Amino acid sequence: MVYSLIILLAGSGSAIGSVEFNTKDACETAAKAIAQADRPYAGASAITVCVAKG
Repeated sequence: MVYSLIILLAGSGSAIGSVEFNTKDACETAAKAIAQADRPYAGASAITVCVAKG
């Protein structure tokens, strides 16, 4: 199974990127790192979602 990390901008619903991982743990670790970075993208906070594909 492949897990896709989708990065969205809060308020806009626009996806700004996605990355695929081989494990759920790797996907969730990356999502947490983005959330903890506390860096706004174009003035909006990033929302991350890990979705199973396959």
